[in-house]
Amino acid sequence: MTDVVRVIRQSQGTEDSISLQQQREKTRALAENLDADLIDTVDLNNHSGFSLFRKDPGDERLDSHPEVQKMIEGLRAGQWDYLIAHDDTRIARDEFYSVIQYAALQGDCEFQFVSDVPDDRLTFRIQRIVETETKAKEIQKSKAAVEHRREQGYHHGSPPFGLRFDANGEYLVKDMDEWPTVERVFTLREEGLSYRDISDKVKVISKSGVGKIVRKNREMYLKRMDSDHPAVSTAE
Repeated sequence: MTDVVRVIRQSQGTEDSISLQQQREKTRALAENLDADLIDTVDLNNHSGFSLFRKDPGDERLDSHPEVQKMIEGLRAGQWDYLIAHDDTRIARDEFYSVIQYAALQGDCEFQFVSDVPDDRLTFRIQRIVETETKAKEIQKSKAAVEHRREQGYHHGSPPFGLRFDANGEYLVKDMDEWPTVERVFTLREEGLSYRDISDKVKVISKSGVGKIVRKNREMYLKRMDSDHPAVSTAE
């Protein structure tokens, strides 16, 4: 008796040219060629092929899918003789492939694919190398851009509350919609109010936000404030 489990998965987006229906038909034909008596199906439809190796914990991930977890348990237990798919990337598109492969080895389950896949998984390796090199170039460009901004004295990062970038996106200037709130925060602080009390009065800023204004970014605000403001005279 030959038992088979097949994996059906299409990558998210439009770059995947192998339809779900094609995969279902061709993997069934492959199972029949293997004289399968039982065919179990893990049909993931349109789902990411990446796992925690490449994605954040909160993202949709292959390794967190309950059907995939159940399949791995079955592989370890020796439930199937073959795991079949259209090609290796249907099983996983990152290092999680090795996790599934190891589970199959534990249960003496062999991989079979509709399309020819090199034993050394050359397709996967080239894909990862290209992605890694592309990402490295992007990071290098980003670092160069940051360094250029710093050399020119431009602000880097998101503007703090009450400030915005000028028309050229280089220097910080007052955001006149929020700036009055900044001045009021400093006034209330000069009057001796706590961060919490200030937050309760101004409404639009949290306790931690008040702390960022009067402590973390204090100098940034004071140098843009009118000289007759109490906080400026106190600083002097």
